[in-house]
Amino acid sequence: MYELVETGLVRSVRAAIIRCGVQRAFMSRLVRAKRNVRLVMIASPWISTFEGRPYSLARFTAHLRRFTIPGYVFTRPPETAEQAEAVNILTECPLVELVYNSNLHAKIYACLGPQPYGFAILGSANMTTHSASLYEIGLLVLSASGGDFIVKELAEFGLNYLRTRPDSRVIKKRGRSRHGL
Repeated sequence: MYELVETGLVRSVRAAIIRCGVQRAFMSRLVRAKRNVRLVMIASPWISTFEGRPYSLARFTAHLRRFTIPGYVFTRPPETAEQAEAVNILTECPLVELVYNSNLHAKIYACLGPQPYGFAILGSANMTTHSASLYEIGLLVLSASGGDFIVKELAEFGLNYLRTRPDSRVIKKRGRSRHGL
């Protein structure tokens, strides 16, 4: 339990350090929350498919579809075939909005939902296969006590800040797949 001092108020916040496996921790919490998540926001400069892993991008989009959860993914334009393949998976999901920003460096994984389901992870790990094998760190904040404020602020970084930057481009809006289906 950590203390957060915000505008003179002290609130208890439930938080934890993730020393490795940020992507796995994110997917695990998302899958356990099932339909209790109202929205998912991911900001990661680079992304991978994680094919064959339990936290693959295909499993992520299948989970969004199964429980009709809107997803917002912010990333840089693809520079590698692996990232282009990940972008293809995201563009096929009608529940995902995909936004490119070439200046993105933040790594945030946020799920909005009621206690105990809402959470956010802020850290150093890109959403890539390579990052999953590096020494990465993440701060997990739960939507409990004062944590709900932090989780919402982290989600709003993408939804209300990145989305409105002049250098951001909406590549695919929610409600459509790449083929308009």
